[in-house]
Amino acid sequence: MVWQVLFSGVLAFYLSLVPNVSVQYPVGWRTDGTGVYEAAVPPTLWSAEKNVIWKTPMPSWSNASAVIVDDRIFVCSEPTTLVCVDKNNGKILWQKTNTYQDALTADQAAKLQKDLEKADALAEAIKSHKKNLNALESQLQEKPDDPNIQKQTQVLKNEINKLSQESDAVSTYRLPSTHPANGYSSCTPTSDGKHVYVLFGTGTVVCYDLNGNRKWTKLIDKPKHEYGHSASPILVGDKLLVHIVDLLALDKNTGDILWRAPSKPAWGTPVHMRIDAIDVVITPTGDIVRVSDGTRLATEISSVEFCAPIVDDGRVYFIQCGGKALKLSPKTSDTIAAEELWKTKPLEDRYYASPVLHEGLIYAVTRANMFSVIDAHNGKVVYEKKLDLGKDDVFPSITLAGRHLFISNSNGTTLVLEPGREYKELSRNTLEAFRSSPVFLGQRMYVRGLQNLYCIGQ
Repeated sequence: MVWQVLFSGVLAFYLSLVPNVSVQYPVGWRTDGTGVYEAAVPPTLWSAEKNVIWKTPMPSWSNASAVIVDDRIFVCSEPTTLVCVDKNNGKILWQKTNTYQDALTADQAAKLQKDLEKADALAEAIKSHKKNLNALESQLQEKPDDPNIQKQTQVLKNEINKLSQESDAVSTYRLPSTHPANGYSSCTPTSDGKHVYVLFGTGTVVCYDLNGNRKWTKLIDKPKHEYGHSASPILVGDKLLVHIVDLLALDKNTGDILWRAPSKPAWGTPVHMRIDAIDVVITPTGDIVRVSDGTRLATEISSVEFCAPIVDDGRVYFIQCGGKALKLSPKTSDTIAAEELWKTKPLEDRYYASPVLHEGLIYAVTRANMFSVIDAHNGKVVYEKKLDLGKDDVFPSITLAGRHLFISNSNGTTLVLEPGREYKELSRNTLEAFRSSPVFLGQRMYVRGLQNLYCIGQ
């Protein structure tokens, strides 16, 4: 009996030291969208060999961050695979591909294969005709009045136009363009604790239960930008919001489109905010859209291109090539007033990493490792410093876990800093290359590397 009493006492003391690690749903990109994990007790030292609890090889690479749902972790792999991992030991529980064919019946998939083969043949024919057209147009520059060359040129133009129309008719399920560093799996999944929702750069949105049973799949919009799509989906109530061409709300139970709001897309993810009990979404391009019905309450109040705005206490901050803070408040029933509070001018460059806000200070970093600390009250730059993170770009967003800042370069180097008005570096760590943002729970950190998923702790 004595040992039982002693054990109970030790256990109670240990549990008192461990922060509350219960997950608040929904979870998704940067867990709750802020990148702040105040209850975490993060590791500050690690390497590929040190303080690695487990590491699991992934089917392929991906830029999407990990999402923790109870004892499961959801990650993506190129091009369209969703992977479910046991949080306790790193074992892969299930993985599902989500190609266009996966959403079709056998007959539809067979027809698709024929259409794709036809589209490939048409693409080759168009390419050949364009090459011949270029040669004819060069001849036409030398002999502009030659009727034979003029006729051949027009015939080729007509044929290219005809083939292009035929190609468009069978190209619904051709993959859209993307950048090699972006791929099709850069969107972080989101979950309400019962289902997981994932958007791929193919324009496909899929819903699974936690055991890997597909509930629905939809081809919503095909991304049109040549560098591909990376904005993650977000859940607000019973609506799943995706921003591919326009901002859309889907019924999370069926995938049906509830509303569509015209809004210029960007690579960054929209953020959810409540303004006087009204749920709104703020897009990186500065549109404020009411979640209930898709009404645009304000348009283009500011913009960021690659990262996301951050929100806090009725304010929204756009940090990129300068910065702006706006106070938001209802103006009429269908409009939001955006009062500019300040502008600032940190170093101009691309900000792939989204910033983090903590205790009145905004922490931001450019792709080229220039770190800025900005006073959130007045926009003054507290200090700027070139970080020694090595070559490559800073893609992972800044995170704050416990009392530490984590800033990572895509080469796998991470600086652990003490937040505040002075630069205080605590440690420097290396891992394999990654572009995802680390996530934290309790005393552990989870990082989706390009090749492996890591659980790091002491």
